[in-house]
Amino acid sequence: MSPRPSTRPREQVLRRLDWAFPAPPVQREVLEVVPDSPDPARPPLLFVHGAWHGAWCWRESWLPAVAARGWHGVAVSLRGHGGSERPERYGRATLRHYQHDVLQAIARLPAPPVLIGHSMGGLVVQSVLERYRAAPAGVLVASAPPVHGLGFATAMLRHDPGLLGQALVGAAPRPRDGTFFGSAMPGDEARRHTARLGEEAVLAAWQVALPRRVPDVRTPMLVLGGADDRLLSPRDVIRTARTYGTQARIFHGMGHDLMLGPGNLGVLEVVLDWLQEHAVRR
Repeated sequence: MSPRPSTRPREQVLRRLDWAFPAPPVQREVLEVVPDSPDPARPPLLFVHGAWHGAWCWRESWLPAVAARGWHGVAVSLRGHGGSERPERYGRATLRHYQHDVLQAIARLPAPPVLIGHSMGGLVVQSVLERYRAAPAGVLVASAPPVHGLGFATAMLRHDPGLLGQALVGAAPRPRDGTFFGSAMPGDEARRHTARLGEEAVLAAWQVALPRRVPDVRTPMLVLGGADDRLLSPRDVIRTARTYGTQARIFHGMGHDLMLGPGNLGVLEVVLDWLQEHAVRR
């Protein structure tokens, strides 16, 4: 008897929109740290930032720390963010363009990386993992949920309505104190990070909020959130974890930017310990 054909969908790294309307090329900022004694069994870690941020948010603490722990770390600034090129008509950039940036960053690495995405970057990572099956693991850090981001919009409207308006028109944000950070973050440090935030593409910001199809992700996933997050409720983090068949890790005293401020290295320790178990070749 011949085997039955598989009903699993084929992996499509290049989709119809990609070849019909290709993402215009840009010069991307890529920050990289390499440990003194690399372990070939450990995959590279590719960090993807969220809306308004850039690769700088990983360089502050996590990139040096992963190198000290023996991991190869890479952070990419999506187009129009950080030190990456801002293309013409940047306001029309979509999440598909950001996915292209991540896939291009993957192509330059020596081995399939673990993808680690924050906020909007977590949504980008989920879509990339549906297409890039070679990734050994994925980590979602206060990530936008896979179904829709209406909780984001509701939280902004309740806590910081000005920020919601800025998001929907693509303006550089002027968030209130505590919007991105937990209560333990010193005021001067919060202001320093806030001053580095840039504009966000209007279409991409709308896409984060709108309903969408849940990606078909089969990669092992770690899902993290902050108990004091003003933009993403722990309930949404738990729902995301359940979608991917795992349990959420919620960190008390932490806000939306889990990779910045007091306690961020404790979050990273959880990530690296989990990766040592789930992503390292035996």
